[in-house]
Amino acid sequence: MTVTVKIEEEKKAKVDRFLASIMLQEGVKVTLQEAIGLMIDYALENEEEVIKKLRELPVLEEDPAWKALKNPKHWGVKDSSKRIDEFVYGC
Repeated sequence: MTVTVKIEEEKKAKVDRFLASIMLQEGVKVTLQEAIGLMIDYALENEEEVIKKLRELPVLEEDPAWKALKNPKHWGVKDSSKRIDEFVYGC
């Protein structure tokens, strides 16, 4: 079974360059799927190192969208979906 996962273009380009360098240096051709699978296995085997990196990420509670979900405003309208961008992004 396969699952589709979205990643940032910049990260995909980095992985592509990494795979190309492995091909040039080692003569080993690895598919993107194989490489990501190996990276996941490595991350699970080195959980403590990955957790250290995750702790360096911005705290979710500081995200404006998260704050808005925690403290909703009542606008007197049943469906305020049209005003969400205005509220969250100031548009």
